[in-house]
Amino acid sequence: MTRKKAPKKKTEIVFDPQKRKEFLTGFRKRKNERRKRAQQELERNLKEERKRIRLEIKDGIKHMKKSYEPLKEITEADKVNEDEYEDDDVKVKIVELSTGDLAAQRCMLGQNQAEDTDESVDEGEEDDEEDNSNRIPGMDFDINAKRKRKYSDNEENNTDTGKKKPKMDKPNLDLKTKKELDHFKKVKTLKKIKKSKVFKMKEQLDKKANQKKARKDKNNSLKSIPAHMRKKKKFQKNPYNKGRLMNRK
Repeated sequence: MTRKKAPKKKTEIVFDPQKRKEFLTGFRKRKNERRKRAQQELERNLKEERKRIRLEIKDGIKHMKKSYEPLKEITEADKVNEDEYEDDDVKVKIVELSTGDLAAQRCMLGQNQAEDTDESVDEGEEDDEEDNSNRIPGMDFDINAKRKRKYSDNEENNTDTGKKKPKMDKPNLDLKTKKELDHFKKVKTLKKIKKSKVFKMKEQLDKKANQKKARKDKNNSLKSIPAHMRKKKKFQKNPYNKGRLMNRK
């Protein structure tokens, strides 16, 4: 006698009709929600990128100010650098001395200094005489300077024609007012933002939206209608219908 097989348990899937309807009719709604979330995230990233670039430019201007600060004049007190270190048993004093100071203290000759020989003096005098011969007396006009300037200009032109130098953005250091500084920051920020990846993505999305709108306007314009129907459409009232139109019997 064969054994009877135990009946298998059947699983029944029960759908909630309301949720099923919402899922099947909500594809467009969910797509629009995803678009909205992506747009918000893109705007947030663009805002963060703008903040980062502004901070970077601000730090760059601070470093530029430091690099172009006038150097402090060296005084006699700065020349003599003395450091003292005291301990319980020992007192150490460190002094920086030049070779000239040591020579003065010990009555030495000091540093080797080259003397001008008679030949070098004569050569210098001859050069001065040649320069003075080309000058016009009573007028501050030097022909040699003009010739040198022309020669240097010709050399620059030859190098420019042979090989073009890449353009370098020179920083505008002549910023006298706060308004000029703010304008400089704004221009720099805009230039950097336009090169960023986030801004390019936003530009592409805006371009697509504008193209879609232009196509829609073109289809709804009078030019898309045949010529014999344009006059009738021109004076016809534009009916406003909220939502989707439903065919009624």
